[in-house]
Amino acid sequence: MDQPSRSTTPLVLLIDEDPITRNLLQPVVRPYGLEVVQARASIAALELLQRVAERFRLAVVSLEMPGLSGAVLLETFRIFLPGLATVCLTAGSTVGGSGCLAKPPRSDELRVRIAEMLAGQPLPPVAAVGPDVVARARSAFALSASLLDAAREVARGMPGEPAMGS
Repeated sequence: MDQPSRSTTPLVLLIDEDPITRNLLQPVVRPYGLEVVQARASIAALELLQRVAERFRLAVVSLEMPGLSGAVLLETFRIFLPGLATVCLTAGSTVGGSGCLAKPPRSDELRVRIAEMLAGQPLPPVAAVGPDVVARARSAFALSASLLDAAREVARGMPGEPAMGS
């Protein structure tokens, strides 16, 4: 995982376990004046965001992540970091109405999506959770101040997510 520098340049977080995909994305996001930070695991991404959330302008998230899925990350961001622009990538069949781009994304499609997200267009819900799950996640965050604990609560409330221990 690359560490963010001490500069004040805004950051983009590329979250994908596949280094080839992360490396393909770097030249596409650099023209936006964003410094690239990579995370190959959801937990690492949450830890980075926990430390310097205000520096990140954009997160590019793969849905297919081990442990906490990209869908859990996106919902956690929606609840706790609503100002963070997000782009969703998937190798699966959920592309269509989810707003996710197919992997590997075409450079032109990715540029358009990044511009839209940075301009404030919201990503359509990939996997919405109920108000009870949001309340549990907010409660977990209030107790621990940990995005990871909040994300675990989100995961517990999402159908098809594996149980994540504390």
